[in-house]
Amino acid sequence: MLASFFACASVALTASQRHSIHLEAEAGQLRDTTIATLQKGYSGAGYVTGFVKPDAAVTFTCQTIGGIYEIRIGYATPSGPKGYAVKINGSEISGMLPFSGERFGVVNAGKVELTAGRNVIEVERGWGYFDLDYVELIPAVVSHALRRPAARLVDNKATPEARELLGRLIGSYGQSTLSGQYGADDSNYIARETGRTPAIFGDDFMDFSPSRIEHNPAPRDLTERAIARSRAGQIVTMSWHWNAPTDLLNKKYKDSNGNEVDASWYKGFYTNASTFDLAKALDDPNSERYRLLLRDIDAISVQLKKFSDARVPILWRPLHEAEGGWFWWGAKGPGPFVKLWRLMYDRLTRVHGIHNLIWVFTVGADPNWYPGDAYVDVLGVDAYPGDHSDPLSSTWESLKDKFDGKKLLAISEFGGVPDVSRMRRFGVEWAYFVSWNGTVRPPGTPVEALTRIYRDASVSNR
Repeated sequence: MLASFFACASVALTASQRHSIHLEAEAGQLRDTTIATLQKGYSGAGYVTGFVKPDAAVTFTCQTIGGIYEIRIGYATPSGPKGYAVKINGSEISGMLPFSGERFGVVNAGKVELTAGRNVIEVERGWGYFDLDYVELIPAVVSHALRRPAARLVDNKATPEARELLGRLIGSYGQSTLSGQYGADDSNYIARETGRTPAIFGDDFMDFSPSRIEHNPAPRDLTERAIARSRAGQIVTMSWHWNAPTDLLNKKYKDSNGNEVDASWYKGFYTNASTFDLAKALDDPNSERYRLLLRDIDAISVQLKKFSDARVPILWRPLHEAEGGWFWWGAKGPGPFVKLWRLMYDRLTRVHGIHNLIWVFTVGADPNWYPGDAYVDVLGVDAYPGDHSDPLSSTWESLKDKFDGKKLLAISEFGGVPDVSRMRRFGVEWAYFVSWNGTVRPPGTPVEALTRIYRDASVSNR
């Protein structure tokens, strides 16, 4: 075992004299991993492989000057993209290592905060099945410079209320982050425990999908209750877990790995619960399945029209997380997905004349999934970090590089409550966040943490 302690920089140096820190993986403390030299192109004397067992990790301990550092990871992912997790003194950040093929690559994992003196840096298994070459920490300058996009919606017939809401979001962008919560029970819980009401209220049109109504009546007053939330001062965001229009399996079965899959009708938005082929449906506008796509969009337009008639603007977030492939609208790749997004946009705005929508696209890593600037108002990130205090700086900086001054950036779905104050220390300035149902209560989110964040001066509530 090679030494695992490095004097990364002399502690007598001032903060302005911080040095870059280069940590070779093979010189770290290994746990359930091994040193290898088989794949060429690594730096140092080798690389670490075998990130398979749950506890697999490489740990580095070093002395340095405190401050914000950029962290870069030298890696190889010969079997495809893999998720990583890094702990800095117990605080975790996570992200994706892109496919590198038969070579080593480097990924900018965002920013981390080191303390003055001893620091423990641990690269954990994450998704596993990757090789670690090195970790590099480079002194960073935190920038709060942010270009606000033009106060113009992609729908040139947008209602005055929708334009006003966009103006409000742009006006606070870079100054504060609006809070948000999906579900009435959790929204009420936050108000009761913190004395603050989320600025944004979220709900879902899932049960209005026609293939669900075949089995269970749609809720009568979901839309009306969301409108009442708007009347009480909350912004409304709506999602749609769209049950596939047809071809639901509606059964339980064993997958190729022998695992039982529950493909009941109420899980019909999942790829593994339906055989609906989006690509084939879109390729033939005269087909029955294309007609059913339009039927379903038309069914949701009835609910959206209620908001429009009530002059309530919506942060409209359909077809989310397509790139993940676990929902049927993403199962056939980016081409059919983009075609469906644009079809929905045209159907709702031009056929049904619904103009109270601010279009929120759930962005991933692959630009091929992006519907285009003419169809998107807000770039939303869905994040479920293992550590709620993860500032998501790598995601933020990647999106800011591409969309600064063009589109608002937001957290459209979060597992827990993000630490907005900590994010701002890293220069991360999301327009808003919306926590998902069931993620804001103990033990996942302690009441003290919830209260601290909702009462933070950088968070804007109702």
